[in-house]
Amino acid sequence: MSTTRRILLAVSTSRYSVSLVATTMTEARRLRDAGDTVIIDVLYVIEDEALQRVASTVGDEGFLGLSPQQDVFKALAAEHDRTALKRVDEVQAAAAEDDIPVEVHKVTGRFDTCVLEFAEAHKAAVIFLTRADRPFISRFLFGSEADRVARLARKEGLAKVVIDEA
Repeated sequence: MSTTRRILLAVSTSRYSVSLVATTMTEARRLRDAGDTVIIDVLYVIEDEALQRVASTVGDEGFLGLSPQQDVFKALAAEHDRTALKRVDEVQAAAAEDDIPVEVHKVTGRFDTCVLEFAEAHKAAVIFLTRADRPFISRFLFGSEADRVARLARKEGLAKVVIDEA
């Protein structure tokens, strides 16, 4: 009897790794070859708070007025969206080669919260995500959302988490 296994690949406006698609596909093939039905869920998290912080900083430090600051936010959001959707296309193309279905889900919110809620609701077997490219000491002092997702997923018994370094 075949079991349906869902693989969650989380991408966001600030996190993505080219090698993560290959790693995800390797896991999908492994599960499929073991007799499971596999679905890859690509969760694209739009981190509005993070984009707003960047736009605000640029506006405050650059002495921009309200209208130019909003334009900066819109431009950042559009660029991040374009880049993330390009990554989603890469996942879909790789999965199509192996005839593995992909479902794309676009949400807005905090990265860690969105990933954990989605993993629980869809009963993900594995969560693949990328850690933001920051030095270890920065992650140690200020935390890492990827590490937080991994820690909480383990604590709540949700899924195995694989973190790829950006």
